[in-house]
Amino acid sequence: MTVFFEESKAVADKFLQSIIFVDDKAFSNSEQKTHHDFDAYEVTRNFAEKNKICALYNPRTTADIDMIGRLAKKADIIVLDWQINLDNEPVQTGEEEQDAEEEDPRGPHTLKIITEIVTDPVLVKDGLKLIVVYTGDTDLNEIADKIQRELEQKDIALTRSFCEILVGNLKVIIVAKSNEELDDNGKVIEKFKHLPDYNQRVKSYAELPDYLLGEFTKMTSGLLSNFVLNCLAILRQNVSRLLKIYNKDLDKAFLSHRLLLTNGEDSRQQMIEIFADSIQALLYYNHADDTLKAESVKNWLDTVTINRNITILGNSTPVNMEFWKTWIDDGFKGAVTNLLGRSLNDAEIKTLKNNYDSLSKAPCLLSDTQEVDSKDIEFSILTHHKSIFKPVDIAPKMSLGAVVKGMRTGKYWVCIQQRCDSVRVLGERRFLFLPLDVSTGKFQFVTSDGIKLKLSNKSFDLRTIKFMPDNDEDLIKPRLEGEIFVFDPVYKAGHDAYHQDKDETFAWILDLKDLHAQRIAHDFAHQLSRVGLDESEWLRKRYS
Repeated sequence: MTVFFEESKAVADKFLQSIIFVDDKAFSNSEQKTHHDFDAYEVTRNFAEKNKICALYNPRTTADIDMIGRLAKKADIIVLDWQINLDNEPVQTGEEEQDAEEEDPRGPHTLKIITEIVTDPVLVKDGLKLIVVYTGDTDLNEIADKIQRELEQKDIALTRSFCEILVGNLKVIIVAKSNEELDDNGKVIEKFKHLPDYNQRVKSYAELPDYLLGEFTKMTSGLLSNFVLNCLAILRQNVSRLLKIYNKDLDKAFLSHRLLLTNGEDSRQQMIEIFADSIQALLYYNHADDTLKAESVKNWLDTVTINRNITILGNSTPVNMEFWKTWIDDGFKGAVTNLLGRSLNDAEIKTLKNNYDSLSKAPCLLSDTQEVDSKDIEFSILTHHKSIFKPVDIAPKMSLGAVVKGMRTGKYWVCIQQRCDSVRVLGERRFLFLPLDVSTGKFQFVTSDGIKLKLSNKSFDLRTIKFMPDNDEDLIKPRLEGEIFVFDPVYKAGHDAYHQDKDETFAWILDLKDLHAQRIAHDFAHQLSRVGLDESEWLRKRYS
């Protein structure tokens, strides 16, 4: 294991809290031991030693299976027995009984729980979960085959490897129970003597906590994912502190604040902003960014391969991993100096600055590809899209930072109406927009589907579009047309006839983050405030 993986493992360990075990022998008192047995005491004790909470379930009815399927969605890790026998299973008769004899009776209840988890639309899209089949059966890959067939019959896209199935960020692994049988010399008998690959999948109760932590870490080991897990772990640890600060004794003060506002509903959005500031402070003071420190980034570099030639002093030069690490510590100039093994003269330093400027404008710094890396686009979206987490069924509103697209013209626009002028709309109201042009060169924003947009903030490009709220709303909200939210402007006959696109409707595309949107409005206001003077050209050039 690399140093970075061990760092990732420590972060994952800090985050992981709850593990659910489902086994029909969880509380069995049978004196006759088999390889299907489950020792509840040993399991809970071993996980308790690792500061993990275990919940054990011994289902007895199909209703229990349904309940566990719902409950398992809340756990970080779910461990399931493959052969779960219920009390009073329905007795099949006639043709059903004959068909049942031809089928393997093992696994249907486990399959039902797995299917319940991986068909949840929220979990499949945005979830992160490790599902473990911990079984006394010996044909582990056959179990994986059955799970694969079951999921594929439900048209679930998956990736299959040895004893593992991946559905989005949900991972199913098959692990064998260790029966700890001894030979005549007192040595543990290998469960899969002739199948060494399978022996790697045999785990005792004592080995299970570290093994599951390692498997979970494989799913999350990364610079940004470690950062997120660390943030979430800090928030989990400070839930009581947050509740203590935002306590019920402040309710009267909040109500007073709400009553004294011109529009009391503004207090709702304000509390979101106040609480977000509290979370930011918690993360800051608890050093949530420690996972991104220089040493961790250099350790991450040891886990990847970067084949890249860069232009240094006019020459295309291959660089090694030490170059990137030195760049992290000493900057680009320091990395080049270290690579060349000598100091740079003034002319070379000037040339090097041009090399650096070219690198900063390159499509992708860490790749030789001539195309913009899709991951760069994804990261840039993180930095300026506010609407990343908007549920698909929640309507946006027209306000500062809303980006829309003309459904007939295909033209993009960004709203620069201040938020205070976007609420309490009691009738027709004009909203201000600036155009965004699709660009193949320089651009400021990227849409979720990768369209690059360049802003024009010239005063003559400004456009006003009139909207009216529906029914009792005091905000401008769109209607849903298929899967697209559409804003319908108000056009009056004659009055707006000069608009060539007077019948245009506008599809909502995204909401920009607050500060990005405010910068657009600020830059436009700055553009308006320019002073044009008639003066001596000789004087103007010396002034500028």
